[in-house]
Amino acid sequence: MSNIYLIGMPASGKSTLGKKLADKLSFDFIDINTEIEKEALMFLDELYERYGQEAVSLAETNLLINFKDKKNTVFALNDAVINTRKNKKLLNGKIIYLDVDEKELMKRLKSLYPKNIFENITLSTMLEERFLKYRTFANYIIDNNSNDLNKVIEEITSLSW
Repeated sequence: MSNIYLIGMPASGKSTLGKKLADKLSFDFIDINTEIEKEALMFLDELYERYGQEAVSLAETNLLINFKDKKNTVFALNDAVINTRKNKKLLNGKIIYLDVDEKELMKRLKSLYPKNIFENITLSTMLEERFLKYRTFANYIIDNNSNDLNKVIEEITSLSW
């Protein structure tokens, strides 16, 4: 088995599911947003606020280059990874889109982020803009609307590799 890259909208479960999946497979786990924060020496929201999406995307691409030789790792990627086409060429493994409907995303976002994190764009607009990109970027699409992580992990581990 090679690396697994989880992509999807904010609150789609990339980090939560990724940690459990990595444990199940005895893989390493890397949350790219955490790595971006370490490199930038600031929280992701501060990075977005000060330097914009372009800086976050560039930081992610640079980290993907640094991690390209890593093996047996589950990566939780930034939700906007699909906006930089060359990122796909840096991924040496299976790319899994965690598909979650808008209603479920909104419920999760409200519990994770009490304030509105979408100041310049609505969740609906973001979903509309990214939906096809996620689907074409991914090798597999997994429904993650349920809160049964074990079921989703079982589905992922049963995929043909």
